[in-house]
Parts: sequence; structure tokens; C-alpha cells
Amino acid sequence: MPTRPHLLYAHRAHHSRLAAALSSLLAVCMLAGCAAPRLAGRAESEQRLSPCESAVESASAGTERATSADSPITMRYVATKQAQHDWLDVAVQCPLRFAEGTMRSAQMQYRTQQLARVLGANSKPLTVTRLDSVASVPVDGDALAQAALADDRAGFATEVLAGRFVSGVARDARTTPLAEDGTLLAMSENHKQAASQMMQLSNGARDLRQKLYGTDELLAHSANVTDPVNGLRANTVAVVEMSCAREEMQAIAQSTRTMELPDDANAVQQAQQGLLQLSLLAATHAYTAFDLGYPSSDYAVFAADNDE
Repeated sequence: MPTRPHLLYAHRAHHSRLAAALSSLLAVCMLAGCAAPRLAGRAESEQRLSPCESAVESASAGTERATSADSPITMRYVATKQAQHDWLDVAVQCPLRFAEGTMRSAQMQYRTQQLARVLGANSKPLTVTRLDSVASVPVDGDALAQAALADDRAGFATEVLAGRFVSGVARDARTTPLAEDGTLLAMSENHKQAASQMMQLSNGARDLRQKLYGTDELLAHSANVTDPVNGLRANTVAVVEMSCAREEMQAIAQSTRTMELPDDANAVQQAQQGLLQLSLLAATHAYTAFDLGYPSSDYAVFAADNDE
């Protein structure tokens, strides 16, 4: 039991008796199996966060720095560049937060590009449009088939829109240049190729792709269309890309909820790399939507979650 300093020096005899008493108490405590005293906060500091908890903590802290109006723009830029990676780590490390981690990475990628333009910095988004280097993924075949359907549908839609804008039937300041320089057709091909690759990784799951899909909305609203998920009106290609991103994330997230990683360290690394590529693919679709004018705020991209 600690005492005040002036008493220690004023009553040395008392101090000696107290020390002896404490020694006796300690001996009794040791014999009785008492727990050793600890410094306040020591146990808390020694607790180790799980990989998921650590990823979420880093990503959340980085996002707070990236969005702080009190921080200089250069600090916000550095924070967003790191946060875009940290949220991908959340998608990979947290089975229940794949969709959130993926979408927030896309938000941070878009914010990074915005700040880079202001600063005149050279920065590129973390773009993945195909799964060329992926040999396996820890996602069940049915989920991959659903994701493949989303990509195939987006590939069909962008091909239809490319034809309408190239022919001059439809005009839009954002979309027309994409059609004229071949970007829309390239996007279409990438979507279809990614869909084929996902089916190849699905271990024989039933192929849900239809190749041809309804065109009424595309023909009636080639330039701008209302997103049925949240009622927002945006560029049609942007809505196509966001819809594809959402459907992919939802399909894969359903599988990762029950995902079991292998015991072998090399197999775990390969599985996480495959999951990372799927996350990047969906994030690329969302980023493309933002770049075409789709709102990147939480109220727009997490509207479906808020309604549940």
C-alpha cells in the first residue's frame, strides 16, 4: 500500500514495520496462489488484435485522416493512398466485411484521384479488369456463377451502348467520347472475359449467363438512367458499372461468410490472393462508376444496406 513521501521520511520506524508487514503479506499471497499484481493497462496493451481487427482499425483510422477537413491536402492525399489498400485488406481478412471493404476501397481510390488532380500528382487507380493471373479462389462455384452473370450482363449492356453512341443515335458528353475512342467496347470485352474466367474457376457450377439480355432501359435511357436500388439518376454506363459491382460483391460476400481457409500457409496465401483479385475487380467497376459521375458518398453506395 503506497504512502505519502513525507510520512516515509518522518516515520522510519513505521516504514520498517510496514515493509515487514507487506513482505509477510506477499509470502502468504504466494502460498495461497494469489495472482501477481499488474500495472494498469498492461494486460490491455498485451492483447493481440486479430488480422481482421487490425485491418479494420488501420483502414478506419486512415479514412478518418483522409476525410478530415482540418488536415492539409497533402496529408489527406497520403492517407487516402494508404486507405485504399487498407480497405482491400479488410475485404480479404474479414469474412463478414468483404463487400464493405471492397466498396470503401473504391471510394478511397476515387478520392485519391481527385486529390492527385488538385496536387498535380501522378497516381493511378488500383485497376483490375480481368482475372488473368488467378488460378483459384476460396469462393464456392454458385457464388462465382452469380458474379459471372453480373459481369456478362454488364458486358452486354456496354456493347449495346457503344453501338448507340458510335452510330449517333444517342449523345452524351461523358459517354460519347468513350464510344468513339473504343473504351466502351474494351470495357464490354473485359466484362465478358472476366465472366468466362469466373466460370472456369467455379468447378463446374451451373452457368447462369444468358449472352442476350433485355434492352428496353438501355434504348430508352442511353445517356442517363435511374438506379433502381436508391432512386438516383446518373450516367447510364455508371449505373451499369455500379450494378455490376454490387451484384459481384453480394454474391462473393455470401460465400465468404462461411469461407474456411486451408491449413497450409502457401495455400492460404494463394486463396487470399485470389480473393484480393475478386475484390479489386468489383472495386474497379465501382471506381469506374464514380469516375463517370456516380455519387461516391455513403448514402448512395450503401443505400441497400441501410434499407435492410
